[in-house]
Amino acid sequence: MKVLIVEEALKTLHGHWFQYISDIVNGGREAGHEIEVAVHKDACPEILNALPSRPILSSTIFDPKTKSNGFKRVVSHNLSLYHDLSAFFAAGNSYDVVIAPTVRLDHLLAYGWLALRFQKRGFKKLVLIMIDSVGQYSPDYSQIHFPAKLLPLKCVLLLFRWMMKMRPVHLVAESAGHARLFGKFCGIKFPVVPHVTVLPSLEPFQIKAKKTSGDPLVLGVFGFTRYDKGLDILQEAIKILLQRHEKPKMRFVLQWTGDYQLPDGSWVRKDPALENSSTVQYIPAFSASDEYYEWLVLTDIMVLPYRKDFYYDKLSRVAIDAALAGMPFIYPAGTWLETFAGQCGTGVPFEPDNPKSLADAICESAGKYPELKPRAMAVKQSIGEAFSARAFFDVIAKLPNTMNNTSMHSECSIRNGY
Repeated sequence: MKVLIVEEALKTLHGHWFQYISDIVNGGREAGHEIEVAVHKDACPEILNALPSRPILSSTIFDPKTKSNGFKRVVSHNLSLYHDLSAFFAAGNSYDVVIAPTVRLDHLLAYGWLALRFQKRGFKKLVLIMIDSVGQYSPDYSQIHFPAKLLPLKCVLLLFRWMMKMRPVHLVAESAGHARLFGKFCGIKFPVVPHVTVLPSLEPFQIKAKKTSGDPLVLGVFGFTRYDKGLDILQEAIKILLQRHEKPKMRFVLQWTGDYQLPDGSWVRKDPALENSSTVQYIPAFSASDEYYEWLVLTDIMVLPYRKDFYYDKLSRVAIDAALAGMPFIYPAGTWLETFAGQCGTGVPFEPDNPKSLADAICESAGKYPELKPRAMAVKQSIGEAFSARAFFDVIAKLPNTMNNTSMHSECSIRNGY
């Protein structure tokens, strides 16, 4: 297939987009696909040199300085995206498949117009991967409430229901839970594509690490420091452990990229007591991907202290990285991570938002490490295949040229806010 990937976030190396798109491109090329990537006009040299880039996009909503709300922004960004891509296709550029990996309301109208105008002469198939969650679950997760603010998104998606009967446009998700949620929201059956995740060979980093069997277990947590990541829960759990064991036979590495606020307005910062503990090490954001891999091989157990309401349907790239590295992980029960842990056959759950339960899970994982580690190593190859670019493109190749499976979903109790 000749493929165009459209990713406006590829302007700087901020975030995980560069690594994610690189994994798709490199794996897709190995599978025999011809791939180009539409990137921002001001993309940095590292991006332009590493990817088969087409620098044609003039704006991005993924700039950290860009505000993430506002009707005016949604309209102007759709117009900008349509202008850039319509000029590109009108110039004679043609592909078998166009893939947009990070789609929001800011992009949907533009892609709808492009499908109506350029289907067949610009591309044969358009695949839009929706990244934002919709709806709010009740406390027991038995009901879903869709707030009134989502009405514009629902209206646009209902337009896509009509279009998808006549055009090869496909709305897809990266987890079964996310797909199910969108199905209940708008009645469209979302196929699921794997979130392509690839690790380089870790052997050079393992040689450099020089770990010995007598070293204490290292438990790590990596990624952006935000409310949904639950670092405040982990800090409380570590303090509980230190109260139980003054010198536990383990140490913690916490990546701290910045302080963040709780819903009550209070700020979460590095805990002074933990900063002064020899058991805890805070590290800053990585300046290069190699730093992440160096820490990955030093880590024995990945801790994912995430909040349930954010990860009930959402996947975690860090969890996939842990599995690809053959590493056990600790995860919040009742989330997508629990389903993933079932695939891996390894991992220890904790009750979400509960520091004591997380402390117990940490102790359990340390005690079971001799049996969890071999299990994790045994499945890492199959996990790699499941989240490979080859699997990603296999799913996309099988998507039909038209879709008529748009019947409304009626299962479960749904309350609408409009």
